Amino acid sequence: MIRMAMADSGNILAIRGKKLDRLTDLPINIIHQIQDRISVQAAAKMSVLSRAWRYIWSSNPRLIFATGFCTMKLPSKTIDIITAILLQHHGSVKTFSVDISPIHSSQHPVVDRWILFLSRNGLMDLSVLNEKSGNTPYKLPSYVYNVELEHLVLSNCIFRPPCSFRGFHKLRKLLLTQVSFELDVATSSLWMPSLETLQFIRCSGLRFLNIYAPKLLYLHLIGCGIDALNLGPFMVCSKLKMFGLVEQEVSLNRQDKTMKPTDIILSWPNLNRLILGKCFVKDSVSFLQIH
Repeated sequence: MIRMAMADSGNILAIRGKKLDRLTDLPINIIHQIQDRISVQAAAKMSVLSRAWRYIWSSNPRLIFATGFCTMKLPSKTIDIITAILLQHHGSVKTFSVDISPIHSSQHPVVDRWILFLSRNGLMDLSVLNEKSGNTPYKLPSYVYNVELEHLVLSNCIFRPPCSFRGFHKLRKLLLTQVSFELDVATSSLWMPSLETLQFIRCSGLRFLNIYAPKLLYLHLIGCGIDALNLGPFMVCSKLKMFGLVEQEVSLNRQDKTMKPTDIILSWPNLNRLILGKCFVKDSVSFLQIH
């Protein structure tokens, strides 16, 4: 007969005199999901809850170093901690997000080494934030463009791909804030067949950029000034559901082909939301929503 008794804590079962820790027996993917909802420091401290958990934190495929984590310590300490975590990590890193705002530009080569390590370990989702006012833009290292990313989020970075770069073929979401494009003829036309969401906020160097994304659903351009993106390649994106063009300093007439709101609607039959800055609408309507 099996003897079973519930301990006072409700967490321990005694079966034939042996203790079974319910927490220890949680599937590793569940433990990783718990760690995803807490800070990096708290995830590391979870190791003391169970002997079997001692190294589980170091196999979490999602590493998120949020602004709070990166700004609460001296920059040198932050660099040391993130480097140590990457060196101790085993298994793939699918998601990596870091705020490099506190890190001086002289230490950007360290960030390059982080990304090099990640590029060899199954990286799919990359976020590099550099939002502190006055910071030197971070130039993405060349090996980023060889990674089969699915999500890419950048702020205050320089996007200068090698001549061989033709686009991220698996990328589904691209969110860019204050990113400077430095392109030549070979890299001005990018093929992104899986892209669904594309957003530019206060970006520069877009004038000669051509992105071909037949599956695009959401396109936003905010505050990009005179470097307005050439909309021509997007006019064939028949699946587009939302288009926003706000705070531009130029009119649609500056495009290679003159465009009117009616032309946009006809080109995108599935569009259900259109947001235009007032300088694009003759009657000064600043917001137009189509149902």
